[in-house]
Amino acid sequence: MGLFDRKNKNEENKEVNEAPKKKEVTFPFLTILVEEVLSMTSTEVSIIGNVRGATLHEGDELYLLGRKGKSVRTSAVRIEDTLMSRMEKAEEGTNVSVVLEGLRSGDVEKYDVLSSVNCLSSDTDTPDSPVNPFLTGLLREGNGKRDDRDFMGRFVEYIATEAIFLTPAMHDPNKESKPEHVGVAVLRGKDGKNYLSAFTDIHELEIMEGLPEKLIQPLDFEKICKIVLEGPIDGLLINPKTAGFVMTKPLIQSLQNHKRKVDNHIKEQKIDTKQPMMLAVPKEDHIPQELFDSLRAYMTTEPKILRAWYAMMVFPKDNDRRSHLVIVDTLEETPEIFGAIGRAAREYVGDMQLNMQAASKVGSQMTDKMMLFYERKDNISV
Repeated sequence: MGLFDRKNKNEENKEVNEAPKKKEVTFPFLTILVEEVLSMTSTEVSIIGNVRGATLHEGDELYLLGRKGKSVRTSAVRIEDTLMSRMEKAEEGTNVSVVLEGLRSGDVEKYDVLSSVNCLSSDTDTPDSPVNPFLTGLLREGNGKRDDRDFMGRFVEYIATEAIFLTPAMHDPNKESKPEHVGVAVLRGKDGKNYLSAFTDIHELEIMEGLPEKLIQPLDFEKICKIVLEGPIDGLLINPKTAGFVMTKPLIQSLQNHKRKVDNHIKEQKIDTKQPMMLAVPKEDHIPQELFDSLRAYMTTEPKILRAWYAMMVFPKDNDRRSHLVIVDTLEETPEIFGAIGRAAREYVGDMQLNMQAASKVGSQMTDKMMLFYERKDNISV
């Protein structure tokens, strides 16, 4: 079977204890970029946007996708055209108003994306290979929004933090090859410059003619930076056959620098001792177990981290505002360690801010009041 061949849709695995099947994606899948949000009533909200990729039918199951991993299951309760006439379906390219099931004012933001495909890891919702429906929705409308700072901010933020692309590799990227040493497909643009080709899903890669039929290399932003900034490449070309978006080397470098500054900001934050604050240790039935599990999973791989404590910070003079506090006892206080802790925690902190501090800067007087949730064991192997 060739690299780009797909499995027969009619093949069935009839084993009794088979694993949950991944949701099959029909390409191109449907997306609608939310251009406007209309609050119909306190319990009903509709959005305005353009149907892209496929036909939208009344009652279709959809996912509302947004920044920072936002994913909400909903459905199209009612579809209306620009004259407010009800429609049973809307063909691709149609401007529509869609009433969304189970959502209220405040649940939907401008430049969220409605998609028939989910983007979060799940046993059944997502396919086996990377698909970026939120980014696809932005890309399909992106050429006319280059001057919209909010739109472009979401676009590059997703690329830098969540998107996983595909590109053909010349040899196996899993055999301990450094990312910058893995041969990848480079396309020459009309301007005569060389661009790293990146695809948001397998369909985009399949329809691109002339690419070598080799192994597939997944690319996150870190790998993209290594390849583009350390090689004879002038930029990144995303989905050249369809939406087509170019990120030049200076733009990638600028985004990398910006991301580093943002990461440094969340890595270690000083606690303002002048602001009245109380520490609250959660009771057993309110322990943020998913947050602890994620932090422990990272900390066991970092031998420089010895212990970690947790408490909730409560600010009485600020309407009892709350935030997470993690104190880390580490052999070496580096931005990289605090940044990795922040990334491990990001998905599980909810709407609250995450504050981190080195144990050497707060002393035992504070940690004695907190919950010790991680301690390195002498016999641990890394």
